[in-house]
Amino acid sequence: MSTFSPTSPTVNGTKVTVDYLVNNPALVQRVLRSLVQKRLIGARFLTGRVDVTGSGAAIFETGESIFANDVAEVIDELSEYPLTDDGNPALSVFTVDKYGLATDVPDSMIRRNRIDVVARKLVKMANRIVYGFDSRCLSLMASGITQTQAASAAWNLSTADHLLDVLLASAKVDELDEGFEINAIALKPTAWARLISASKILAMQPREGGDNAVMTGNMFQFAGLDIYRTNALPGGVEVLMADTLQLGSIMWEDQGGGYMGDAGDVDGVESKVFRLEKQDGVRIQARKAQEPVLQEPGAGIKVTGTA
Repeated sequence: MSTFSPTSPTVNGTKVTVDYLVNNPALVQRVLRSLVQKRLIGARFLTGRVDVTGSGAAIFETGESIFANDVAEVIDELSEYPLTDDGNPALSVFTVDKYGLATDVPDSMIRRNRIDVVARKLVKMANRIVYGFDSRCLSLMASGITQTQAASAAWNLSTADHLLDVLLASAKVDELDEGFEINAIALKPTAWARLISASKILAMQPREGGDNAVMTGNMFQFAGLDIYRTNALPGGVEVLMADTLQLGSIMWEDQGGGYMGDAGDVDGVESKVFRLEKQDGVRIQARKAQEPVLQEPGAGIKVTGTA
């Protein structure tokens, strides 16, 4: 497994030089993906995947009911069945844009083996792509989801009931009777800390047959809920909850061009390395041709008044 930091980039325990790195596009791709995949959460909420290669666009039905317009009727012997329809859900056209960045590595830096500088360049480029993509996903979710549940009190007050606020928001979505079931929460770091601490989740006893709560990276799993902390929620939104199986999708397009990586990999980026003969250096490009789509706004809800 490759690890990459400004001080000790290695692959399988072997120290990596700048020359080796820039002459191995597959290694650059692995390094960028390892930096990106640790931070993305938008694709955890929008779990559908749609390949639009060749067209760059798709038409989706949004806000579609799970029920037919009419109720079932008693059918007499040899009688015809009554016809029903599915309503007229809104149709929306979505297109995929390409987002990318590039960084140049001079030959002198390669010769002097300034791996620390190159490492920082890749880290910064990966971070920009990551936060940009996550911000687009979460901004789309925050603007498209209109349902709200008011908190009982601001979460920094002793009178707040953090866990009840979350459960009431989940119940409000259940009561729509549209088949949605909240299974994930995204919170800004302060709200995340207050929910985890005040709800005494860490102190709860394991349930029979396994642990009650599991911590992995920026995600805390408890009682069937994936609880994520993120800085990518837009201003004014502290807590956002969703049914991740129905909320929306990520569209992707393979635009060719000899890039390394999978265009449909929501946890990664595509990359390309090539010589700049006239400038005496090497250019490293990274791109993400993916776009978030919100298909079922009713599958989400925001908890307001927590800040």
